[in-house]
Amino acid sequence: MLRRHASSVFAAGMFVFPGGAVEECDCEEGTAGLCAGIGLQEAASIIADAPSPEQALGLFVAGVRETFEEAGILLACEASGKLLSYRGEGAARFAARREAIRDGEITFREMILRENLSLALDRLVYFAHWITPELSPIRFDTRFFLAPAPPGQGAFHDDIETTAHVWIAPREALARNEKGALAMLPPTMVNLMNLARFSSVEDALASSVGRDIPVVAPQVSFEGGRMRLLLPADPDSP
Repeated sequence: MLRRHASSVFAAGMFVFPGGAVEECDCEEGTAGLCAGIGLQEAASIIADAPSPEQALGLFVAGVRETFEEAGILLACEASGKLLSYRGEGAARFAARREAIRDGEITFREMILRENLSLALDRLVYFAHWITPELSPIRFDTRFFLAPAPPGQGAFHDDIETTAHVWIAPREALARNEKGALAMLPPTMVNLMNLARFSSVEDALASSVGRDIPVVAPQVSFEGGRMRLLLPADPDSP
């Protein structure tokens, strides 16, 4: 989990999962050729409500890209098919690549091509879909994915958009949030609650494969001049 910068327009100071907006490059023609494990049609079958197979695949691609840009973890395979692992000089090289992408010197796609990698999309498992209430000043329609961290890679924040990071079990994150130590948005908290039901990463992944993913679209109500967020399971939710 990453802590967003205190001056961020959205979720300032909050702990969040790596993520961001889908970009045009994630869905453009030829992107499927950079991917391993999941193609256009399989992506479309997994995310059936995506407008097109290209956009369904783009959601997976964006998940991999944003995880690298925000957390430094790259879910990719080498030309041999082996999952990418980097230490020492390799770690320094990919850290430099990450900075170059941030500074606009190269694109994520160019980095993948130069390193002769393919995106390990089959490592991602579709987990949740949230849409913010209509009254929200900043709205988003976002998908959440699970993925096991690749061995031999470490996460690190960028000290620009994010100012801290923490590897933490769901139950511990929720306990710290209860004590006021980890501020979170409702989608983050609910996803952690759902993850806390599982005893291991493997259990969470296996239980989530092929599961129907409902849209979570909270409603807003006002009681005594205070705003209340109603989740679909809330008995007061319309």
